[in-house]
Amino acid sequence: MDSHTDITLDELHTGLRTVRMRRWFLWLLILAYVPLMMIALGANDAKRMVVIAFVVWVLLLIIAVAMMALARCPRCGHCFHMSGYLFRPVRRCFECDLHITADKQLRKNDLKHRG
Repeated sequence: MDSHTDITLDELHTGLRTVRMRRWFLWLLILAYVPLMMIALGANDAKRMVVIAFVVWVLLLIIAVAMMALARCPRCGHCFHMSGYLFRPVRRCFECDLHITADKQLRKNDLKHRG
């Protein structure tokens, strides 16, 4: 793909919505760590439950990071959060500089011009 392929607003919205959902999943999973550990510590067999909860949390974290790292930019087709081999969860595509909320801004501007 070119670095600035022409796409429709719906394709842009669908692609960026996927990127945003994967970002939210990762951040919510990170925030869930402390409550998860508090629940595990309150169980009858606390040591065992903490180990199980931690292993499940780490596996989910690995999956979430992989999903987020492999999310493609809808405009250029490159991995949105990857710079070379480094994963950096920033709000702009490293290849084409597309912002994570570009579709929302375009829709807002479109509504202003129509109204």
